[in-house]
Amino acid sequence: MSLILSLIFFPLLIGLILLISKNERVNSIIVRGASIVIIALSIIVCVTYFSTQIYIYFSKFEWLNYIILAIEALMTIYIVYIGVKKRSFLVIAMSIVQVGLVIWFELSQGHNMLETATLNIDKFSLLMILIIGIIGSLICIYSVSYFRDYHEHHAEFKDRRNIFFSVMFIFLAAMFGLVVSNNMLWMLLFWEVTSFCSFLLIGYSKENEAVKNALKALTINVGGGLAFTAGIIIIGMHYHVIGMNNILNILADKPVLYIAVFLMGVAGLTKSAQMPFSGWLLGAMVAPTPSSALLHSSTMVKAGVFLFIRLSPLLYGNYVGAIFMIAGAFTFIITAMLAVSQTDAKKLLAYSTISNLGLMIVCASIGTAEALWAAIMLIVFHAIAKSLLFLSVGTVAHKIESRDIENMDGLIKISQSLTICLIIGIAGMFLAPFGMLISKWAAMKAFIDSGNMLIVLVVAFGSSITLFFWTKWMGKLVENVSRNDDKDKITINFGEKIVLYIQAILVVVVCLGFPVISSGIVTPYLNQIFYNVIPPIQGLDTTVIIMMMCILFLLGLVLTPIYRKRKVGKTSLYMAGENTGDNRSFYGSMGSVQEVESENWYLNNWFGEGRLWKFSIAASCCILIIGAFFGMGVLL
Repeated sequence: MSLILSLIFFPLLIGLILLISKNERVNSIIVRGASIVIIALSIIVCVTYFSTQIYIYFSKFEWLNYIILAIEALMTIYIVYIGVKKRSFLVIAMSIVQVGLVIWFELSQGHNMLETATLNIDKFSLLMILIIGIIGSLICIYSVSYFRDYHEHHAEFKDRRNIFFSVMFIFLAAMFGLVVSNNMLWMLLFWEVTSFCSFLLIGYSKENEAVKNALKALTINVGGGLAFTAGIIIIGMHYHVIGMNNILNILADKPVLYIAVFLMGVAGLTKSAQMPFSGWLLGAMVAPTPSSALLHSSTMVKAGVFLFIRLSPLLYGNYVGAIFMIAGAFTFIITAMLAVSQTDAKKLLAYSTISNLGLMIVCASIGTAEALWAAIMLIVFHAIAKSLLFLSVGTVAHKIESRDIENMDGLIKISQSLTICLIIGIAGMFLAPFGMLISKWAAMKAFIDSGNMLIVLVVAFGSSITLFFWTKWMGKLVENVSRNDDKDKITINFGEKIVLYIQAILVVVVCLGFPVISSGIVTPYLNQIFYNVIPPIQGLDTTVIIMMMCILFLLGLVLTPIYRKRKVGKTSLYMAGENTGDNRSFYGSMGSVQEVESENWYLNNWFGEGRLWKFSIAASCCILIIGAFFGMGVLL
């Protein structure tokens, strides 16, 4: 038990230390050292508890529940203060109602609840611990070097990096607590802490846009927290349980249970930024890159999917599951379309994240073993590849002073290492044999086996769209444009470089370890949930996957020496006119010299935000409202 608690309290302690320490050199040492310790702790916890599932009870320590209430109340007081300061009365109202409901429920009904385990350690929570501990800690290490460049480029912003580091570690502590919680009131506390921390991270610069977007994120997530609270109270009042494991065993009075599950699912949609709640995650792009990586890859948004996977057995074959399946599928395809029109790399990554989260929610909402297998594997591969991409883009933005994809043309000529990291991250998102694509294959097979043929078409079309925007970006990186190789060369800080290299290696290693992750972690977890029913996806020939990976590496090993021995003559690039000789310009009509330009196809007239954004918000609202209206009618 002490190991589990150390995962929560150690990063929390580090966060409090960093909050009061303002010595940059000391903080750098603390962040790096603490991050290494958290990685080690995560691995030790997983090794220690790998062979068994355990429940930890704190029923003898009732005073802990009052501490939770006190923390909830303190957060609410601060949120109300922010709401008053920013005149956001909706935030004020929702926060007060939520904390009022929690306090009333705990004090009046808490003693009527059946004894439940506070913490639950199973294979799925261990997998999430590894993702949070390793990826989250690497992001923290990266942020130390990143902020040195950040404040050189943004001298107008007050240097508050100690607060940023502090919030990041508190964020990790909350995520560890969330994924090991079985008591839903404890889960709710950690859920709310992540929302509060995201508000602080997004508003780091304190410029108007950052403050506005941080408040939007807080508003949406507080609304989700209120829905989560209502779901917990409905279950507690009717069934006298507040343990996640107890909910899954409820058999009677299904309509009331499904209403509660619907409310909790809405909370999951807000946290994972699904339509129509996606605006907060897009607005989070104004934050420094480490916070974007942390929110999008290993922590914040995965909390929503985590909740859906926990509730997945209750979504199988019913109306509530169908509502969320449609909502997730709509989000998947519409945000993939919106990503096509983006030239801002961070915004493209944000839309891609929302899209992939939609696919994970579709899988969880179907509720079969196959679909759940695909959802969990998607979480793993997405977390690693997307974190690598966000951090790489952050470094590129500092070095070329732009995060516009059009300005990344020929990046390979001025930084091969950074380009390789970007290419590995992009390949990890859509190319075989990397895990994202294989998991999508598995998802489509699960949809076919469950009879959801329309969803198969949506995923197939949406995946083809992702192919379009990823290949466009990859092509830009290796484009043979007219860069001055010597003048434009860029160097990367060692601290950033080592993190990027480690994450790039992890993308490849996790792909090679695909069979081990599946058979050693995911399948045993599903066996517990579905009573020893081995998912059919286990029939996938993993030998083929390993062979495909080996072929890629062998091609590199074989072709590199062949290429080096070739005597290649250099010629001038073909342009729209006669090359002036510098590969940068050409002679146009009447002998005028024009700079060469190339631009990708972004289809703004078809997939631009101006055309699709308002429609997607309206359509997704209709899906939820109409679905809830008819669903409640069917259930009641």
